[in-house]
Amino acid sequence: MLRAVKTLGLNLVGMTMILQYVVSFGMLLPVNAPQNMIAYGTGAFEARDFLRTGIPLTAAAYGLILVLGATYWKWLGLV
Repeated sequence: MLRAVKTLGLNLVGMTMILQYVVSFGMLLPVNAPQNMIAYGTGAFEARDFLRTGIPLTAAAYGLILVLGATYWKWLGLV
């Protein structure tokens, strides 16, 4: 017997969109994403290099998610 998940007013498309963006923020450590491990494996980068670039990128991405979640996605009816 199949049962539907009751969401109580939660837009599943909008929530899935936000979660997909947040999950893809693997920029801080070499082990966060496969492409990071490949770049780190070449020996051209150190873990410190990932942190130097990853912290500002993660902060910018977090701010973008907050702005889009509060404005644009509401206008589209996704959140």
